[in-house]
Amino acid sequence: MTRLFIDGQEVVLSENFELELITENPYFTRNGEYTYDIDIDLRDAHNRSIYQNINRSDVTKGIKNRKATLMSGALEIISGMEVVLSIENYTAKIQIVAGNSQLNYEGGDTNIRSMLLDGISMSSQEAVNTLFGNFPEYKVVYPPIVNYTESNGDMSILNNVKVGEDISFTDVENISPQYYLLYVVENLITKLGFTKGVNELEDDPVWSRLFIVNPYKDSILQELLPDWTINEFIEQIELFLDCIISIDKVNGRFNIISLNKYFENQDIVYLDNVIDDSVEKTFDVDTNYAFAYKYVSYDLPSDKYYNYLKLKDGVRENCSIVSSPEWDDFQTQYEQYYSGPYILHSDDYGLDYVVTDYSVSGETKKGLIIVDRFKDAGDLDSRDKSSFQIVPAEIEKISIYSVTGGRYLIGPAVKKLKTDPGSNAINDLINSSEVKSDIPDKLYVGIYYGIQKALNRGPNEFPGEYWDKMPMGSNDRYFIQEPTTLGGNQAILTLPDYTITLDGDNGLFNRIYKNKREIDTSVEYTFQFLTNTVYKLDRIFVIRNKRYYCKEIRYKITPKGMDKIAEGVFYLAE
Repeated sequence: MTRLFIDGQEVVLSENFELELITENPYFTRNGEYTYDIDIDLRDAHNRSIYQNINRSDVTKGIKNRKATLMSGALEIISGMEVVLSIENYTAKIQIVAGNSQLNYEGGDTNIRSMLLDGISMSSQEAVNTLFGNFPEYKVVYPPIVNYTESNGDMSILNNVKVGEDISFTDVENISPQYYLLYVVENLITKLGFTKGVNELEDDPVWSRLFIVNPYKDSILQELLPDWTINEFIEQIELFLDCIISIDKVNGRFNIISLNKYFENQDIVYLDNVIDDSVEKTFDVDTNYAFAYKYVSYDLPSDKYYNYLKLKDGVRENCSIVSSPEWDDFQTQYEQYYSGPYILHSDDYGLDYVVTDYSVSGETKKGLIIVDRFKDAGDLDSRDKSSFQIVPAEIEKISIYSVTGGRYLIGPAVKKLKTDPGSNAINDLINSSEVKSDIPDKLYVGIYYGIQKALNRGPNEFPGEYWDKMPMGSNDRYFIQEPTTLGGNQAILTLPDYTITLDGDNGLFNRIYKNKREIDTSVEYTFQFLTNTVYKLDRIFVIRNKRYYCKEIRYKITPKGMDKIAEGVFYLAE
């Protein structure tokens, strides 16, 4: 017998109802468990009391956030949240959503910038302390950030510091938190009504240091985010971080699980009672597979900085590659390499460069710039491609004063300029060709590398623990200094091997995406089988001595309970 409970109160179901329960695997579809429409007869007095006479025209209060449980005898078919779809005359149409389907419903088409996320403000000493750790020890970090450039080229720096015997901010009134990306994700999911369980990404050396760039002294956290819906934000997070935000339908906890570990150490389910004539095999399925990593790329802005960061199609093919054992071997031939189509490669760092113009103290000097570090990675011919909307922020050279060393240290800082709104006069706004917006088009991130040795640090006899070190935010482990005023010399700074580059030995493709479990989703196997259980889908299913991953299972529910015949869609695991 089928019974429905709303917040513990039993609903009277019609004698001839029939509905379908669908359980989907978020690994493939981002959905969880849900039912199709359930009709509730409001002519029944008991049902009217449960639904608070919602069908009456003078009742304007909505119903939401109620727990719904559907039982088949002693078997719990689904337990989740009730969603009231419509009220038509004396019929209330509801749906039950659970697990990741509840997460999708709670997020929906709500703009993430409209959420009230928890911002963080710290005293200057507390902010300095964050420079010595990363997530999850700290939710934010306060490294130097370039947020404004004057017409004469001078830069405004948030979180500017001076170093020496210790580290302190040069202006304690001009500091701003840089929110760790994982904190923002956790805070958002918590705001949607779930509690934190396990976050497997906390131990990743890059993900635990990745922060959203905040160029504003006074800002609201959600206003740093792009104009995305909550579900779009979650999709981008799961795709870029190679994870699943999995909702435990029993206790409402969310777990952030590395994609490669999703099927690890899971139980084996043997489906022995398969109906012989029910097997279907569908080829070349146009499946909306949630995770495609055979070929990955960044959707970078089209401006000068990013044109060097990732060369446009055709540039490399039209260039001659010149290799040398050491990167500074190229200095004697700058004019030749500048005037022709040359890409230079040094074996010592394994980097590519081109010769470009730098403006140094009002003079133009030629020097090397590192290129194509953020090029695409993977199999160009693969149909499984992903383009990330979470992208590396710009990096700029800054100078930090060392009190003990009596000199300026050179190192990288993340750069994101504030939008200059121009005139706010109404007539100027009306007649302007465009109204400038502070809403970012993508999610710009940097890596906090900690307090590292800087360039131009001089001899080692100077005392002071931090005389030659500074807190650094960047997007890659390599940073090249612009040519010096005298001599035009350059230097390359090598940071710890944290990077969000895609290509290369320690790039994200080889370190994370390439290692993803390979599953052929182009062929779907559909089986009907006998069961009296609602299965969890993060299992390995054995059917006729072959191993499968399950995409979804559908169950039919009638007044007598759950039908013994269920139908599932599977992918071969061998």
